[in-house]
Amino acid sequence: MSNPTIESVLADPGASNWLKDALRAAITRDPVDAANDASTLKNILEDRCDQAVETAWDEFCEQMAGVG
Repeated sequence: MSNPTIESVLADPGASNWLKDALRAAITRDPVDAANDASTLKNILEDRCDQAVETAWDEFCEQMAGVG
């Protein structure tokens, strides 16, 4: 499966406005700088997601420990 193109994402009605805005901004920049920034953003957002999942799991486990 191939990666989507900038054009296909911009034309996709299901793609978020946030993503489309980020792509429009990125294509005006140096591609290496934009890719490096995107990689950093990806890492930050993955860490945030991991923390949210861990917190939700901990809360679920605490609730289950109190049941029964």
